[in-house]
Amino acid sequence: MVLPIAGPSARRTGLDRPDTVTPMSRGPRQLTPLLATAILAVSIVGGCLPSPTSSTSSRPPSLAASARPSPTPRAFVKAIEAFADRVTSGKLTYRVGFKGIARSSTHTLPIAGSMDVAGPDFASSFTYDWSAEAAGYGKVRVQVRGVDDKGYIKSGSGDWRSIKNFGVGQSYVLFKNVKSSKDVRYLGAVRAGGKTYHKVGLTGALLMHPNTLPYLFAKEKVDETRLEVVIDDAGRPRSGTWSMRAQARVGIGDGQLQRLAYDLDLTFSKVGSKISIKRP
Repeated sequence: MVLPIAGPSARRTGLDRPDTVTPMSRGPRQLTPLLATAILAVSIVGGCLPSPTSSTSSRPPSLAASARPSPTPRAFVKAIEAFADRVTSGKLTYRVGFKGIARSSTHTLPIAGSMDVAGPDFASSFTYDWSAEAAGYGKVRVQVRGVDDKGYIKSGSGDWRSIKNFGVGQSYVLFKNVKSSKDVRYLGAVRAGGKTYHKVGLTGALLMHPNTLPYLFAKEKVDETRLEVVIDDAGRPRSGTWSMRAQARVGIGDGQLQRLAYDLDLTFSKVGSKISIKRP
């Protein structure tokens, strides 16, 4: 039974409540000693996150390929070390475009957007498409920024608001939890365009929070996330997938407790380019 949907005024949107993000995996695979790990990792084939619907693609078209054993095991070690060096420098810049869906028991919402990142700062803009769910609602644009350790959010035509108690836990910077190469888990090699790339897994990545959902969603909580990224030999991110499993109350009053599932494909660009993030 589909719950009635109220207008925008019936929904409070924000990131006021910190949630604990629990990784889907059991933790990063240790990369030391490097040679022993290289011998083991060469036999690993990268996994794919199951798609929730037939309409959701499993990989960005630019690097859609089956994982194969790397012909040079040490290449992935150097790539991961280079990636960790970029991330931990505090100066990494990039743009990540994303597209996919958010599902609850009663709704399926296409999502599309992008985010610019400059070191610890970010500016994200994305839309939830309600066109197929409720006539007259269309797309709802959500913007979230984190600048100088302060957070801001804007939903639809509303005003920008400050995010209370904003901190690292609410940051959308994807690689915020990487402190060294030990925090990067090797998942396998990917061949595309005659080149070999390296798929890695990361924990605790929050690309967006479910409390950005508009209308009759409340008391949202993140249960677990998964981020898989394809990097090149120089440690630059190229593409990837991000998923989140969460829960929320849906409906009037306390609402019905429902599970939420986000599944998005990612495409990285402008890595190392000049990007400036400003307060709204």
